[in-house]
Amino acid sequence: MPAKTYFIAQGFQKSGRKLVPVSPNQFRTAEQAVARAGRDGERYAGAVAFQQIADEETGELLEEPTILARFGELPAEFGS
Repeated sequence: MPAKTYFIAQGFQKSGRKLVPVSPNQFRTAEQAVARAGRDGERYAGAVAFQQIADEETGELLEEPTILARFGELPAEFGS
């Protein structure tokens, strides 16, 4: 079961009183994901960069996501 680490930046925009995710972006490195989340944090209400380890063949998540950086306002599940 080969594992792969995915580095993702996810922005959130306001829709009324809710924060709605925009399309996530995947990167090759943690640094790239954090940089993009920083830019998205200025563009949207907030953004988060995280890494996720998954089985490369099945896509099954092997661990909980690890938050790399937070910017702006985020949904409660991303902590503070």
